[in-house]
Parts: sequence; C-alpha cells; structure tokens
Amino acid sequence: SIFAWTKGLAHRGKIDKNEELVKFCEILEKVCVATIESGSMTKDLATTIKKSKDEMVTENDYLTTFEFLDKIAQNLKACMMSSKKNL
Repeated sequence: SIFAWTKGLAHRGKIDKNEELVKFCEILEKVCVATIESGSMTKDLATTIKKSKDEMVTENDYLTTFEFLDKIAQNLKACMMSSKKNL
C-alpha cells in the first residue's frame, strides 16, 4: 500500500535527517486521505463502505488501480504546486 511505503520512507528520512523526504511522505499521506474522502477510491474500499450501508457497489463507485493512482498523482501534483506558490 502507499502508506506502507510512506511510513518506510519517512522513517528512512528521519534516520538520514532528510526533512524534505519526511515532508513529502506527510503530504502524500494527506493527499491519499483527501482523495478517498472526495469519493475517489478502489473497489475494495468502495465495497467496504457500501457494505456498511447495506448498499450494492456499482462501477460508478470506484476506480481501477491505475485510475486511482492517476488521481493520487494528479492531486499530489496540485498540492505540491500549491505548496510552492505559498513559499
């Protein structure tokens, strides 16, 4: 999962005193959560959410893995561009 990688990379960043890497990992995690909260998610997450509401999952409820990763990349790029403007 993305979080497994970000946690590992953030730990490496702390060991190496690489604050930019640690910050990038924090931003990526926030972008992932925001993307899912906005309704863009994979089938496994959509199924879990719909099941808790006793609703059926349709193809409109989820993205493929590659579509989801593209959405994460799009949102991360926008977040990084926004962060640079605020510096």
